[in-house]
Amino acid sequence: MVILEKKDQLGFYRDAFDMAHREGCNYCAGGISPRMSDILINLDLELPEAVIQSRIHSVTVHGHWKNIELKIPENRRMLSVYRGARPIKRIDRFFGFDAYLLGEALKGGAELITGQVIDVQYTRTGDLRIQYKSKAGLQTLEADFVVFAFGVNQVPGMKLDQNELVQSLQRLLPGFRPPPVRRTLIFELEADPTILRTLNGKIYFIESGSRELRIELCSIIPKEQFITVVLIGKSVDTAVGMADVSGIIEQFLHLPQVRKILPFPVTLACICRPNMPIGAAREPYGERVAVVGDILTSRLYKDGILSAYHTASSLARAVTEVGIDRFSLKKAYGPVVKAFIRDNRYGAMVFLMHGIMFSHPSLSRILYQAILTERKTKPEHQRELENILWKIASGDDRYQDIFLNMIKPMTLWRIFTGGALITLRNYLAELMFGLDWRGISRFTTGIYKEEFEARSRKYRPILSQAGILFEKGPEFEKMYSIEIKAARERIFREIVKFGHDQQFFKPRMIRVQSAPGESLGPGSVLRYEISFPGLNFSAVLERMEPHELLLFRVDSGFPKGGVLMFEIEKKNAQTSLLTIYVAFNLSKGKQIFEAGFWRIFKFLFPVFLHDVLWNHSLCKLKDIVESPE
Repeated sequence: MVILEKKDQLGFYRDAFDMAHREGCNYCAGGISPRMSDILINLDLELPEAVIQSRIHSVTVHGHWKNIELKIPENRRMLSVYRGARPIKRIDRFFGFDAYLLGEALKGGAELITGQVIDVQYTRTGDLRIQYKSKAGLQTLEADFVVFAFGVNQVPGMKLDQNELVQSLQRLLPGFRPPPVRRTLIFELEADPTILRTLNGKIYFIESGSRELRIELCSIIPKEQFITVVLIGKSVDTAVGMADVSGIIEQFLHLPQVRKILPFPVTLACICRPNMPIGAAREPYGERVAVVGDILTSRLYKDGILSAYHTASSLARAVTEVGIDRFSLKKAYGPVVKAFIRDNRYGAMVFLMHGIMFSHPSLSRILYQAILTERKTKPEHQRELENILWKIASGDDRYQDIFLNMIKPMTLWRIFTGGALITLRNYLAELMFGLDWRGISRFTTGIYKEEFEARSRKYRPILSQAGILFEKGPEFEKMYSIEIKAARERIFREIVKFGHDQQFFKPRMIRVQSAPGESLGPGSVLRYEISFPGLNFSAVLERMEPHELLLFRVDSGFPKGGVLMFEIEKKNAQTSLLTIYVAFNLSKGKQIFEAGFWRIFKFLFPVFLHDVLWNHSLCKLKDIVESPE
């Protein structure tokens, strides 16, 4: 097997590192999906650490309402890489994914020729003659079978019907038509590596822009030295020159949701506007000729690397097991092409429904709430909505299966009961308490069911040391967490204002205050004054660990003997996790009428109000702390 590669070899590299180092760029975000990662493992291809830019542990989907963070399942692996040798300022630019694969192919016996293919023609005997240009000049090579894998970006954004290789292919296959494509915008942002380490292991997908910036899909992939951004949307489609492109990038970096992800200085390192296949080529094979990769097709908006593998491996099986003539390829390779086309039709419906849900504020809020409800009440293997969203974001399933799961009656029922009804209830509660979301980014604060149970067990010894005991477990127990890009000291400074100067917890009809002039410390008393008769109560600060913990014991009112706790955990140098824990038992009453009253109170007590109040308060606190002082 002979590989003709047009990219020149790098002029410098480490001899000890066995890799076919190549110049240039592949105009790709560089995401290795879980399914592609599985394939690499099955092929015994273990990527060198120098090639891996990050190991992804979470995917965050930004909609019009809330930001939904999805953990990578324990049995799945997702990576980011660079496929080529750019950006030029990259310190490790000769460690690329494609270069590694090319090196492995050479180890397997392939021959490599550096040169640019000019034309391919049939000889009189039916073989194929390849003309290519190398440093030695114009050369020819005869072959029994030729595979075209030149993609849709020999020049970024090129018009495919004007490309000389496409024209050559059409002379061999008169019915060949390249796939329809859509322009994308990919740019690299350089930032301080120390700051970038706080984002390492994360990927962000933004599903909407603004009235001025019309984007449909966006990915932000932090890497070791740069951040790779990919934009798709009508604003990108209609951009004409560099002035338009620069305007899009400027508008994008000033979107509120982007400023939350990238609040630090960034520098534009490189820009390209490559094509992305959004359909399939016509007549992609013939007598001793076939195409693979992007010039054939790709999964719609996802995982071009996986698509290239599937088309190439399927063609290899067809050639070795059936034959190289047109009839054999039609029999063995044709069904693979048809399967891609069919699955992409389902993909179009998936992204249509996905786009409608995430671009509309009310619908995205309903979906967010449905996923959160499922997250808090069901074990991991039963969280169907989260699983669907994970598969859309990661490409970890066929589009056909994703679509069928999206329209299942049970899926729609969960969206209605866990999403629409609860959203309406919470919205009315926000109106009652006068909670204003304007200017505040919305984040998930609900905790996974299994994490809730683990943290509850962790907190029991802390409560016991403070003399707070729940023999059979508390009747009412709630927990909320939020990640804040700030040191624990900064968060703690804001929390100790609770009761006298807090800005994050100010709902209508509830007033929290400490004694006038008293700074928060052990023994301090907070009074909750609520605009409903008999619901006032007070809490005493039992334990205070600077920058780490505040533990309040409720000493009066209906939740007497309960607890309110703030815990701040360090995640890395610039990120912390704030968790709020609330637990109490309701009074039982000693007299028959008193006991009856508390049973009715327990039945009617709107426990969900804590979710509404603390979700808003934590998002407000995050906004305050992350803003410049």
